[in-house]
Amino acid sequence: MSWWNRPIALIAVVLAVTSLGVAVQTRRAHAQHLTFSRGDLFVSLRTGEVQWRNPDGSLNMVLVNTVPGKAEGMGFDAAGNLYVSHYCADLTVCRTGNSVEVFNPQGISMGSFGSHYDCNPESVGFDAVGHVYVGQSDCTGNILRFDSLGNFQLAFPVAWENRGSTRIDLAPDGCTMFYTSQGPNVKRYNVCTGQQLSDFNTQPAPPEGNTYGLRVLPDGGVLVAMISYIARLDASGNVIQIYSVPNEPGNWWLGVDLVGDGTFWASNYVSSNVYRFDLATGAILNGFNAGTPTTMVKDVLVKR
Repeated sequence: MSWWNRPIALIAVVLAVTSLGVAVQTRRAHAQHLTFSRGDLFVSLRTGEVQWRNPDGSLNMVLVNTVPGKAEGMGFDAAGNLYVSHYCADLTVCRTGNSVEVFNPQGISMGSFGSHYDCNPESVGFDAVGHVYVGQSDCTGNILRFDSLGNFQLAFPVAWENRGSTRIDLAPDGCTMFYTSQGPNVKRYNVCTGQQLSDFNTQPAPPEGNTYGLRVLPDGGVLVAMISYIARLDASGNVIQIYSVPNEPGNWWLGVDLVGDGTFWASNYVSSNVYRFDLATGAILNGFNAGTPTTMVKDVLVKR
């Protein structure tokens, strides 16, 4: 059954305990607001849950998944619904999880979206006419396209390096899909013509800098997370700035997202810390720990 036809499951007033023993409060009465709002920050977790945080980083509530598997990349459609990709929950056979989950603007899960996933969907993107794109880390690694109702349309056989189409972001032209493959390059594919394009970066990242989350910048450049730092590339693919946190206890930067005011949030998988940076100066403006064990935080997303 398609997600939009499923009965709405009310979120219970419970204290949910994750499989790793971390208690997370999902009591709706404690939420400061009940509808996704501009500037809200979303943090996906290995448990499958998503933290819904206020613009200052304080916790609003926790979205409890009905689709199993680690929560990975996320995205918002034009109606304000939150899409969350989930890895296979049973990695050897991949019969559970391995899908995309949709939450309505009140944070209630509407169930799974789409079909034809190979294995380990990891990122979600949208175009101006309502198509939904899903990047996959494993098996074929193809980028999949769906219509707004979840009907499968196309599979794009993108070139990959280490792991498929890990994270994706569509350029404003509606055709150029930027993506990473956990390798040294920021890659591109034209989803309008079905053609592989040249790598965006002029020089491959060093061995310790394999690419993960990325966002296309308004000036045509790209912000991309790497293992030991976050890099800003200009419109010609040259690295022009590096972002990092002094004395951070372990580095494995996975997620980045733009706020829209000249700042961005970034997540560190090793420490489970999340920071807000000034894009121009690199100054650290805010930060928090997700309140989870280490190696829990997978991605960050800002509601705009």
